[in-house]
Amino acid sequence: MEITEFLSKNYLCYDRFTFDKIFRKLLLNDYSHEEAKDIILNNCSLSSLVLQERVYNSYYEQINVEEEISADLLNLKNEIFNQKMPKYFFN
Repeated sequence: MEITEFLSKNYLCYDRFTFDKIFRKLLLNDYSHEEAKDIILNNCSLSSLVLQERVYNSYYEQINVEEEISADLLNLKNEIFNQKMPKYFFN
């Protein structure tokens, strides 16, 4: 899928998972971290959380294509899982 087509289908970027998915796609297409950030800023609608957590705090610089999911998001998923799953198993 061409990058412009991909961005047109993924222009709403209101969570960090989506930002990372778009960012990794751009990195895989040989864009630098700065170029990928700029492309997202110019083509996507970002929530304030995404803007702060990924752009202002420069977390985008730590995203790499070898990881399927960023460490902070993996911790978030594990935290949610650990909070919700005991209710299903122990009630």
